[in-house]
Amino acid sequence: MTQQRRLIIIGGQEGAGKSTIIRALLPHTPDAARIDAEDIGQTNPHSAMDDAFFDLLRRNVAALVENFWRAGYRNVVAGSFLRDYRDYAAFRRLLTQPSAVFLVELLVAKRVRDHRRLTRAKQTTQEWRDRVDQIPEDLTIRQASNADYRYLGVDTTQLDIAETVRRITEAIPEIYAP
Repeated sequence: MTQQRRLIIIGGQEGAGKSTIIRALLPHTPDAARIDAEDIGQTNPHSAMDDAFFDLLRRNVAALVENFWRAGYRNVVAGSFLRDYRDYAAFRRLLTQPSAVFLVELLVAKRVRDHRRLTRAKQTTQEWRDRVDQIPEDLTIRQASNADYRYLGVDTTQLDIAETVRRITEAIPEIYAP
């Protein structure tokens, strides 16, 4: 009997902690692999982050997710590749294997997010941060009706990494229960 395949997608604005939490969840997630799409999407020269780029990124992430599942990893933790519900729907159509999806959105107050963006290891320029800040926050992922995933919003403003991981693992017992 094949065990249920599950995908935990970590989303959120730049500086919310997606890459950090993707890495931190892996040791707590049984039979798991992780995919940080920011690593996959690195190009030289830096390409425009337009619809064509995100289409390529979604296809690459979907292929990796399915490869991990075929190799026996029941759980995949992935993130940093969805901008809105349309992106999710396009990504979901690429997955050919049945799976349960959990979408975890990391939320954070702007002042904390700005501080994290300046002090993290993954440095960005002021020009880049200004450009990203022009993009309006998208609410379609949290407000999607008839979504085929379970949504979990976690406000990380006052949380450290360990507490964020604890809240996620407690909120998704079918993956993290002993």
